[in-house]
Amino acid sequence: MRTFWTYFSIFFALVVFIQVFQYFTSNNAFELDYSVLLKQISLVVLIAAIATYILPKKKKNPFKEKAN
Repeated sequence: MRTFWTYFSIFFALVVFIQVFQYFTSNNAFELDYSVLLKQISLVVLIAAIATYILPKKKKNPFKEKAN
């Protein structure tokens, strides 16, 4: 589950960056559209969940022994 929160935080930071960029480059009065924001956050959750299950997890090497 730790990797899910890692991917979630990375993609959520991208969403925040996009929203801030839109705010500063907008010619008109910027209005925060909550339906679009909800879609973006749900997309972030979906992509983070898919990336968590697709990418391989580290497996312990059974042949590796500790040095005495």
